Amino acid sequence: MALLARKSRARQRRLVILVLFLVSLGAARGDAGPYRDGRSLGRRLAGLARREPNLLRVDVLARSLEERKVWIAEIGRGCDEARATHPAMLVVAGIEGDDLIGSRVATSWIERLIEKYGQDEEVTGLLDTTTIYVVPRLNPDAAETFFAPVKAETRVNRRPFDDDHDGLIDEDGPEDLNGDGLITSMRVRDARGEYALDPVDTRLLVEADPAEGQAGTWRLLPEGIDNDGDGKWNEDGPGGVNLNRNFPHDYESFAPDAGNHPVSENETRALADFVGDHPNVGIILTYGAADNLAKSPEGDEPPGRRKPLTAVDEEDEDYFRVAGELYRQTFGLDEELESYASPGTFSDWMYFHRGRFSVAARPWNLDIELELAEDTEKPEPNEVCNDEKSSGEGEDDRDKDKDERNERQREELEWFDRHAPDAFVAWQPFDHPDFPDQEVEIGGYGPFAQTNPPADQIHDVVAAQSKFLTALAQNLPRVAPAGTEVKHLGDSVFEVTIRVENKGFLPTVLSHGVRSREVLATRVTLGIHEDRILAGRRVTYLPPIPGSGGTAEARYIIHVPDAHRVEFAVVSALAGQFEGTIELSQEQP
Repeated sequence: MALLARKSRARQRRLVILVLFLVSLGAARGDAGPYRDGRSLGRRLAGLARREPNLLRVDVLARSLEERKVWIAEIGRGCDEARATHPAMLVVAGIEGDDLIGSRVATSWIERLIEKYGQDEEVTGLLDTTTIYVVPRLNPDAAETFFAPVKAETRVNRRPFDDDHDGLIDEDGPEDLNGDGLITSMRVRDARGEYALDPVDTRLLVEADPAEGQAGTWRLLPEGIDNDGDGKWNEDGPGGVNLNRNFPHDYESFAPDAGNHPVSENETRALADFVGDHPNVGIILTYGAADNLAKSPEGDEPPGRRKPLTAVDEEDEDYFRVAGELYRQTFGLDEELESYASPGTFSDWMYFHRGRFSVAARPWNLDIELELAEDTEKPEPNEVCNDEKSSGEGEDDRDKDKDERNERQREELEWFDRHAPDAFVAWQPFDHPDFPDQEVEIGGYGPFAQTNPPADQIHDVVAAQSKFLTALAQNLPRVAPAGTEVKHLGDSVFEVTIRVENKGFLPTVLSHGVRSREVLATRVTLGIHEDRILAGRRVTYLPPIPGSGGTAEARYIIHVPDAHRVEFAVVSALAGQFEGTIELSQEQP
């Protein structure tokens, strides 16, 4: 009864806190807000497809564990056969459930491409020659928790799992104890705790270091009660599998959120099947927790044939470097930032196993915000505060003894104080039934606050990411005719040379694509019978063609006494295809 009474008293604060927090995340602007739940997302995509059927097609890629639709959009001009052979780019967002802004970026980019077609020369040319595939939300079940009456942030889907191995499933999840509609954290004063109050900002906790003679005075737990009475709190809540740890490369067996085996989930298996069914996909961008654009990956020499590649092939390194530079320039960054990697990601699988150019980014990256804020706050070279610091002498003793263990956390909280003050819910005392004689406070960062931007930044994030996506798609490889040469050797025997140029930026096959054998080589096929070919083969496979004007050629000697022309076709798995005709003169040389 006491607990219910406390909840009732707290409800007076609930609406105010909840509305302010949702506004700070951009979830309460307009009827639908900047983020859409699964049904609203589906209606939006279907409406766009009905309006522009010649540009956009929408289909269901899979159904989630809870029977929600995983949508996939295909953007591009041309018939079905042409779009299937155009160079293609795949964008996957919402692969982790706490990523709302990634889904917003992906959907907005679809809208912008459609709106600019016929108005913008670059976009029009892109959609006339390229196929764009977009999965705006691969993990709809986890994302739906954002739209629930009580918000609880999670990256995993909703697959039941016995996390604590007690024979019960999902029996000890979080509860909204203070009735504010948010699952936050609770800190419990305990002499056996692992944390102490941050000496600079007591809203934060800092891990105590016994080696330095520091004793902990607080425990940090998710908000809730010990439902199963095992002395642990919220250790066996709903879900599940992190879809971005469920792919074969570097898969971490027996990890609690990796799934029973690679591609064990409906969503990941469907995405893997889609990639297999669409061999024209040459660029992949995944929005999620992993990131190899804020800092470009370093290349390494491939190991022996019996050892797997664990770093980007050194011959592919420059392509990742250029993409990273383009990405950082888009956001106004002068230097590389920290990169993030996880085992079993879709992005790594697409490069290391499938041999494709695959990059990943956090759709909204707090590291970028902190770096930009630091740049704007740096004093000009001639601005020196002599009364505060001068050549190191007389330096404030407090600076010498400053506790730097939580420096990063303080910077983050200071940024949120300036840009989204309601992202951090102030600690409030709570009479917790599991800790009757201990001080308990509930508060901390609200769900989704640290993975999605404040409301007033959403537009800028979407604009910057959309600009980058369009620029990235322009880097696809593209084969084009570079001329033919014919020499009549006499008696209807001809020496024929067919040259192929790659007008795109990326090569027709990455170095690791050759090594993985997952990308078919570009081939030239002559339209005559094999018996007419004296030297060469009817189907000639070309080596990888470098981008930016690189060329390769196929040479033949043929005997065609009864023809004045020979047709040929050039087909590249990732760079498109074209046909041509070789004119022959039967006059004696």
